[in-house]
Amino acid sequence: MARAKKAETPEFDRDAWEYLTYAPGSTCSACSRTVKALEPVRRGVVDRTSGAPVTVYRHNKCPSAQAVAA
Repeated sequence: MARAKKAETPEFDRDAWEYLTYAPGSTCSACSRTVKALEPVRRGVVDRTSGAPVTVYRHNKCPSAQAVAA
């Protein structure tokens, strides 16, 4: 009997950000805060094992990263 392959957690390459944009109403994937109207965000794509890739947005200067650095 064949053993099922264990699904791996999708990884995101931090250098793979596509471009800087504005995405009001979207959620930042790092801090889970809603993106405001004129807040710049980076757009990226995460591959999933269970389906199609998902577009993600992160603040250009994420508040959660600043809190960790302080």
